[in-house]
Amino acid sequence: MRLPFHCRVRYLVTALLAISISTGIAAAQQSEINNSLSEIEQFVATTLGQIGVIVFLVGAALWFVSGRNASRTQWGWRALWGGAGMIVLSVSYNVFVTLFENLAPGMIVPPFF
Repeated sequence: MRLPFHCRVRYLVTALLAISISTGIAAAQQSEINNSLSEIEQFVATTLGQIGVIVFLVGAALWFVSGRNASRTQWGWRALWGGAGMIVLSVSYNVFVTLFENLAPGMIVPPFF
């Protein structure tokens, strides 16, 4: 049994509308997820740099005022270089992200089931 032409057109339009709405919702969710992940990444990178500066300054102060205390000198020196390493890591990460974040704009990877 064949459906009349106007029923087939109605079903086709309904199916296309449902597909376009679900695609639009998926694209909006993907955009929200990308924005959220981008904000989290930016927060983590900024926090890493700020903590690195704080550790570097505390380590430098501890090393500078340690006097003849070998333990404070050692911990100050370690904190100084640890903070410097965190600063270098933060700057390197920000440069890496800036260089590659617009490599494939608008690319949506399909989910694997």
